[in-house]
Amino acid sequence: MIIDPEALDVTTVYKLMSNTIFPRPIAWISTEGEGGLNLAPFSYFIPVSSNPPCVMVSIGPNEEGGLKDTAKNILLHGKATISLADDANAGRIDATAEALPYGESEAEKFGISMAPTVQGYPPRVADAKAALLCSLHQEVALSGSEQNILFLKIDAFYYADDVIDERHNVRLHNIGRVGRDYLVDSKRIKG
Repeated sequence: MIIDPEALDVTTVYKLMSNTIFPRPIAWISTEGEGGLNLAPFSYFIPVSSNPPCVMVSIGPNEEGGLKDTAKNILLHGKATISLADDANAGRIDATAEALPYGESEAEKFGISMAPTVQGYPPRVADAKAALLCSLHQEVALSGSEQNILFLKIDAFYYADDVIDERHNVRLHNIGRVGRDYLVDSKRIKG
């Protein structure tokens, strides 16, 4: 079966992509704005470069068609912290996807402890085993799209001591997005 995305509505195209390209890691992004701390999940997130170390996150418009708080804060202040989440955080990730008024903190509303990591960057989720402290590297306008495509340069990596060894081997149990569900405890196969 061949499906032409041009013949479909955007919601159906998203559904096909999110159920086909998986697992997608979740960028649980904290930013700071005029109203305080914002914490929101994004599954259109992927590493794109090691030199400079960059990730890409694609952020759609808010319900009114404007910038979501995360995009607004990154574009205004140029900083973001991405906490990687494990299965213990799945419910809290879903909660932070709720659209709140600008300036209302998801972390505060849903009782998510945050921890400072490096001065000048938003705090990370306190129990996250890994986080990426990032600055805005580049914004790209994708022709014909309302998405904000942001390339974030990783300025510092944070790891809990029990997930990294002296040779920089990292062992995380991140959850990934599979359509509307999460992938947990996938089987590792040695490559």
